[in-house]
Amino acid sequence: MSSGLKRINTGEAVDGDESLVAGAASRRLMGVDVARAVAVLGMIVVHTGALVVNPTVTWAFSGRSAILFAVLAGLSLGLLSGGSRVHTGVRLRMDRRNIAMRGCLLLILGLLLAVVPSSVMVILVTYAVLFWIALPALSWTWRRLATVAAVWAVAAPVVSFVVRASVLPETNTIGGVASPFDLFSVDGWVAAVRMTFIDGTYPVLSWVPFVLMGLAIARWGVGRRTAGWTMSAVGIVLAMVGYGASWIAMNIFGLRRVLIAEFDAIPDLSGSEMYEFFTQNGFFGTVPTSHWAWLFTAAPHSGTPFEIIGSGGVALVVVGLALLLARSIPVLLIPLASLGRMPLTVYAGHIVVLGVLYLTDLLTLSTWQFTLFLVVPVVAATLWFRFFDQGPLEKLLSFTTNKFAQRLVT
Repeated sequence: MSSGLKRINTGEAVDGDESLVAGAASRRLMGVDVARAVAVLGMIVVHTGALVVNPTVTWAFSGRSAILFAVLAGLSLGLLSGGSRVHTGVRLRMDRRNIAMRGCLLLILGLLLAVVPSSVMVILVTYAVLFWIALPALSWTWRRLATVAAVWAVAAPVVSFVVRASVLPETNTIGGVASPFDLFSVDGWVAAVRMTFIDGTYPVLSWVPFVLMGLAIARWGVGRRTAGWTMSAVGIVLAMVGYGASWIAMNIFGLRRVLIAEFDAIPDLSGSEMYEFFTQNGFFGTVPTSHWAWLFTAAPHSGTPFEIIGSGGVALVVVGLALLLARSIPVLLIPLASLGRMPLTVYAGHIVVLGVLYLTDLLTLSTWQFTLFLVVPVVAATLWFRFFDQGPLEKLLSFTTNKFAQRLVT
């Protein structure tokens, strides 16, 4: 029997497992696992708590949980490939092959989960592509990664806006994710590619900065004793810049009135009510292209520079605070850290459970069901790591990738 409690460490990270990207590690950064648990539970709140949770709570998690998960995915890739002492030569080439293979497996899993009638927009296809895009960047310094992430965060939303407004023909793929059903026709392939890269719920074009940010953190040195404080401080600044600049543009420079007028032009709609609805509940991955002022919103899933910078800052704060808390109260955080060690299993599991409940007419999303969706994964993960070193899907991912690596070597 392998005790999960003995394998959680609050100190310096070493190469090895980082959930979605590698096998079991002998030492881990507990704070990273805690932050990953917050991301997964946040997504579950958004998917299951709409009927019982205060709208402000769902607003706080909407978009930001998935973004936090993407930042942590980049951080995991960075730790796998050497952390602050990046691998070189043959070892780095093997890292890239392993990550590329994991991207393939995530792509398959993402397509399969998209078939489940859960109403969840599955993010794994986007993650798979982000893994592949990150491969050349594994050898970059943290300064280069941070610089490219910053430039991409500002430029990519503008490029997306121009492309969607002027270049690509209009389709019905605003929002949504790719599914296996898209693979049976040319139009389906076109829609799948467009949703994945440009105008789906998680368009790769807008999500690259988050993975690069996570990589930059790993290269800078997430295991430093000052990492928690530094990341929290930088995150607060980014959040203030992103959300603060958007608020000023909307309320001081009058862009809010411009966007309300955009809705007022639609018959039978209240412009102010619709504006507040989208500000509170978010968009579908991108903003409309009817007016350039949309690029200044910071609403969830808007994919604007202000959302990317603001939500990226929030992600840094969460990781920073998790690192600090892991040093202060590690024992109390063991249940959360356990969940954070099997995020793929919990994420996929809650989607499957939602689908089963829907098909059996048992899906009510009542208070007790919502509570179970949050409590059961934490308890199950804590018990699981009393006996095993990895979550079920994490183990399958690791086993398959290791077999692939052995074939390459032999």
